[in-house]
Amino acid sequence: MSTNPPVKGQWVQSYKENPTRVGFLDLPAELREYIYDFAFRVQGTIFVYSDHRSRWPIMKGKIVKNKNEGPLEPRSVESSVPIALLRSCRQVHAESCGVLYGNNTYQLWMSHDPFTPFYQSLVRHLVFMTDTDHRIYGDDLETVGYWWRKRGWPDVIEKSTRLLQRFPGLESLTMPIQLNRYGRTWRPAFLSSDQKTREQRVAYAASWLAIKCPWEDERLRKLLHLEIMPASGLSKEAFEGSRFAPEDKWDWTEFADAFERMKSMSVTVPAPKDDHVMSSIGSRLSQVATTILAIRDAGQSRSIGGSSEG
Repeated sequence: MSTNPPVKGQWVQSYKENPTRVGFLDLPAELREYIYDFAFRVQGTIFVYSDHRSRWPIMKGKIVKNKNEGPLEPRSVESSVPIALLRSCRQVHAESCGVLYGNNTYQLWMSHDPFTPFYQSLVRHLVFMTDTDHRIYGDDLETVGYWWRKRGWPDVIEKSTRLLQRFPGLESLTMPIQLNRYGRTWRPAFLSSDQKTREQRVAYAASWLAIKCPWEDERLRKLLHLEIMPASGLSKEAFEGSRFAPEDKWDWTEFADAFERMKSMSVTVPAPKDDHVMSSIGSRLSQVATTILAIRDAGQSRSIGGSSEG
C-alpha cells in the first residue's frame, strides 16, 4: 500500500545506514537547535531580490548591513549559510528551516512573493522598503497633515495588511520610508527644530501622529515599526569619528521613537472628507487634540520629575 509523500518542511524521521554508529541526529534535540541557530542565524538582514537579467523571476539573497549589524559589504547567503546542511535529509531540513526563516530578518522591496507559502509562514521578522506621497514632505504642517491622513497613512496600512496576509507568522514588520530629496534625509514638519529638546520634539510628534494614524487592527499596531531611511543609508553611529559625517545634525531616529510612543496613545479623530470644508475642520480638531496631548504629557513629566511640598 502506497503512502502520501511528506509535505515540504514536515518532520520526517531519518534512519541511519549503520545503526551502531553515532551520528548528528543522535544528539539531544536541544543541542541540535543550538547548532542550527549558530549555523543559520546571520548578522544583519537577508535582502531578497530577483535577478533582472533572468527571463523568469529567480529569487536570490544577499546578507546586508542593518542598523550597524552585519557585513560592511553585501555577502551572498551561500557564503555564510551552510545550504548543504539543509539538503542533507528531510529531518534536518524540517528542524533547521524554522531557524533559517524564523530567526533571521528578511528585507524585501518587490511586491510579488519571494518564497513558497510554506516558507513564508515561517518568516517572523520582515523589513519592507516603502515610499509615500511626495506631498507630505512639505514645510506647511496643515498641508502635511492633510496628505498624511489622505495618502501617507492609508498607503502604510494597505501595504502592511497585505504583508500580514502573505506572512501570517510575522512578529515584527519594519517599514523604512525612502526619501532622497536632493540627497538629503526627510525631516517631517511635525519634527521641526522649533521644539528645543529631543524629548519635546518626540512628544509633540507622537501626539501629532496619534491624531493622523487611526488603527483598526490591534495586531498590526503591536508589530508595525515605521522609520525614516537616511539619505546615505547609514546611521549616524557609522559616521562617528569620520570627517565625512553628514552636515545635517538632525537625528532621524526621533521619528521612529515618536511612532513607537504614538502606538500607546488612544486618541482618534475621524478622517476628513474630500471637500475642503471638512478638511479644514478635521485639521483644526487635530491641532486642538495635539495641543491637549502635549499639555498632558508635559504635566506628567513635571509631576514625575518634580518634588512635592508637604
